[in-house]
This record gives sequence, C-alpha cells and structure tokens, in this order.
Amino acid sequence: MPDAIGYGSSPAFQPNTSNARANQVAEQAEAFKTKRSEAAAEIAQRQASFSTSRAEFLSQQAEQLEDRAETRQLENGVGVKVNILA
Repeated sequence: MPDAIGYGSSPAFQPNTSNARANQVAEQAEAFKTKRSEAAAEIAQRQASFSTSRAEFLSQQAEQLEDRAETRQLENGVGVKVNILA
C-alpha cells in the first residue's frame, strides 16, 4: 500500500539538474564574452581618441614650425635689414 501513495524508490518529480546547470554555465559564459567584448571596444575607442588627439597636436606643431621657418627665411636676407644704396 505505500506504493499507492507515492512512497517508494522513485519520486514523483525528479528535476533534471544537469541540464539546468549546463544552461546556467552557458549563460555565464555568454555574459562573460559580452563584458569582454564591451571592454575591448571601450579600450579601442580610447586608443582611437588618443591617436586622434595626438595627430591633431602633431599637425599643429608642424604648422607652427612651418610658420617659423617661413618667417626666418624672410629675415635672413641682408637686403631686408641694410639699405645698400645709401
């Protein structure tokens, strides 16, 4: 008679824990991949921003050096400073 009320060697409901655990591990792995991808994208964005800023800075320095070189070329001539005819 105990078998009639569910008492015995097999329970009425047996959850499949191995499948649930596998799904949990898969979700954790996917979350880790997503976070890693986001971090890599953020690092790449920072590096691109730094490179752009550096390029702009170097471009400005190059323009300043060109301006200085042009100014000095005009100042180096003797005829600009001394009137030879006098």
